[in-house]
Amino acid sequence: MRPTESPAYRQALIGSVDAAAPACATGSIDIEAPRDAVWDTLAHVENWPSLRDDISKAVPSGPPATGSGFTWHAGGVPVTSAFALVERATRLTWANTAPGMAMACVYEFDELGPARARIRCEESMDAAAVAPHIDDGVLADNIRTWLEGIKAYVEGAGSE
Repeated sequence: MRPTESPAYRQALIGSVDAAAPACATGSIDIEAPRDAVWDTLAHVENWPSLRDDISKAVPSGPPATGSGFTWHAGGVPVTSAFALVERATRLTWANTAPGMAMACVYEFDELGPARARIRCEESMDAAAVAPHIDDGVLADNIRTWLEGIKAYVEGAGSE
């Protein structure tokens, strides 16, 4: 199933996740950088391999836009995704699909000062058939390491 045809995409289009999914989690992190720079880092998926070690490849089909697709590999598993809401510097949502897995991802960006931002993230995942071990806690840990990777990249040499 293409990401844009999935129930997860319909959720992402309205800026929400599936609260009834087998795994749901949230997270947030403050970053010492302008909100635009933080948003750009996440929106440009080609940065993703620099954000977390288990992401080996990320290829966009075009610039970040509603319906624009991208593919990436996490832990060797190919994932197909599509952006849903693309609101520069304030919100970015997308859906992920892989065999037996669907996710809705919602990221919101708050400006805390001229060079300080907060990312708030909410994700839902239905992968019970292929990865029953992924529960709220595992998803929360994945979100935490993902946000920490974004912070390290943006605050470090990666954003230069």
